[in-house]
Amino acid sequence: ETYGLWSAGLIDTRPEGGGDSARDILERASDALQTLVKVASESDRKSVMAVSHSTYLRMLLAVLLNIPLAQAATLTLINGCINVVDFKKDGRTRVIASKSRIFGGPFSQAPSDFKLAVPRGDVVRVNEDRHLVGLL
Repeated sequence: ETYGLWSAGLIDTRPEGGGDSARDILERASDALQTLVKVASESDRKSVMAVSHSTYLRMLLAVLLNIPLAQAATLTLINGCINVVDFKKDGRTRVIASKSRIFGGPFSQAPSDFKLAVPRGDVVRVNEDRHLVGLL
């Protein structure tokens, strides 16, 4: 139910019993992505890794894939899967705003003042699970 409300842009709604709003999660995701890009830019390594849970990942993938939250809710993400995103180190961002596709576009009920900058990235793989063969 909460995810459905978030999908319509009601991003300040909190789950029954408490918890983060979509705004909280999206702001945290933006901060995390910016940190990961910064770490990667300052490192001589080619990759950085982060671990998270499915709701957070679905929202993150919705932002990166520019798909509605309602569609992201249906993404299969099994426990232990790997999602690969290729971020450019050029510092460019994409703005997610109240009428963005993730909230239903022109039908969104998101607050008009909502804007969030996220690093540009290309999703390379979703729900990669080859490393789990024989473990499940």
